[in-house]
Amino acid sequence: MGKWPAIVKAAGIVTAITAIGKILGFLRESIIAAYFGTSAEADVFFVASLVPTILFTALGTAIQAGIVPIYLREKEKNAKEAARLIGSLGAFFVFVSVAAAILAILAARPLVSFLAPGFSADQLRLAERLTVILVPAIVFMTLTSVASGVLHANQKFAMPALTSTVQNLAVILSALFLARPFGVIGLACGFLAGTALQFFIQWPGLKRYRVRFPFPPQKRGISLRETLSGFYPVILASVAVQINGVTDRMISSTLDEGSISSLNYAYRLLWLPLSVMIGPLITVLYPSIVGSALKGAKPFGRIVGQGFRTIIYLSIPFMLVMIISGKALIRLAFERGAFDASDTVRTYGVFICYGIGLAFFALRDYLMNCFYALKENRLVMHSCLWTVLLNIGFSLLLSRFYGAAGIALAGTMAMLFQTVYLLVRFRRKSGLVVSGAEGWRDWGKYALLFAFPLSLLLPARGTVEKFPDIAELFLVSALVFSFHFFLSWLLKMEEPKRCLALLAKNKSVTFGE
Repeated sequence: MGKWPAIVKAAGIVTAITAIGKILGFLRESIIAAYFGTSAEADVFFVASLVPTILFTALGTAIQAGIVPIYLREKEKNAKEAARLIGSLGAFFVFVSVAAAILAILAARPLVSFLAPGFSADQLRLAERLTVILVPAIVFMTLTSVASGVLHANQKFAMPALTSTVQNLAVILSALFLARPFGVIGLACGFLAGTALQFFIQWPGLKRYRVRFPFPPQKRGISLRETLSGFYPVILASVAVQINGVTDRMISSTLDEGSISSLNYAYRLLWLPLSVMIGPLITVLYPSIVGSALKGAKPFGRIVGQGFRTIIYLSIPFMLVMIISGKALIRLAFERGAFDASDTVRTYGVFICYGIGLAFFALRDYLMNCFYALKENRLVMHSCLWTVLLNIGFSLLLSRFYGAAGIALAGTMAMLFQTVYLLVRFRRKSGLVVSGAEGWRDWGKYALLFAFPLSLLLPARGTVEKFPDIAELFLVSALVFSFHFFLSWLLKMEEPKRCLALLAKNKSVTFGE
């Protein structure tokens, strides 16, 4: 019997918790939009919040991606030594994050000037103040990443999934009670408090596995040095991923006022299905992928192929809903207060250009994890660096003609390139074929699942847009998912049958065995 029943059960739990966090996340964005809209002040906040996000993601994403395979490999030998190694690693990364925070505070003005070259002098001064408040958050983000990595490796997913809920609650409360008297300064304080709470809710679980952070970091001989040497490609890959977001905002800061905000709001909406449905699956699969890689090529290739097919299958209906009813979704999420109908139109164009690339954003992250499991960290790094160059080139070109929407389209094109590149390299490096990812028949089925409902529903969009937004979204979603499952059944695809059986807890249906 395969691991998929347990994987899907865990993914379901994480999805439910993440959904709550996402609902709060959109409530947070709606409140921010109501207070600030796509104003210059909102642009300043989103740019300033990039500084800790960039510094954190470069380190934090690398920590979560790197700790799981390291911890699992060491745990098979000695659980106590694995906890000590992770504790020493964690202490080292906290030390690095503190140093990075101090440097960022000292260099706040040139940082924000670099990130937003189109800002006025007043905007730059405000961005500098916000950066000083927000930057200490990277220390707590680093601690959170270590805790989440350890808990994920031990198949504990609930508490790490709750971190976004805690963060969103803190920002919501700060927006409600601090936005009017203090403006975006109040939001920044809420952001900082939320990041601290993300770690503290995981601390009891971390203690359970005897992970401590010795200060100063203990030198644990060659194992720690070798472990750290494997992190730099992962860190550089994470930096490259974040550079895409930085360059998007740098280029959009030279466009019309509100371009940065429309990119931010559209990107947030893109991550709704990614973080609620697809992200939890990738998160839960990762420890199993690492474990299967340790066991051999056959189980590894099987679980990678199953995950690949499932991600594509789940992405298609969400992409269709985003294309057909994107305006209704934006209106429901943001159109109130300072965010008006013109802001909806501006954000919709950006949202569509992101939405058509939903599957590529998800598959890129999934395939990167597969290479991390194979210890092919440098290959991932190189793919990310090439993608940055492509994204910059496409963004500079397309933004001249399509504004912020051109920047979003450039991001989608770059993700497509990286996904194809990683897929080809996976076969060459591992000698494995990702089942379901190759062959015209497989891709033809996916294309039909996308094109047929779109050809039927897109001409009817003018009619459904007359309905109230919530009714439109409900109707379009019901039709899209009904077509999706019905066509899957006609095409005799295995994904819906297996998913339905697992949801019904039918253990007789397994994946690949």
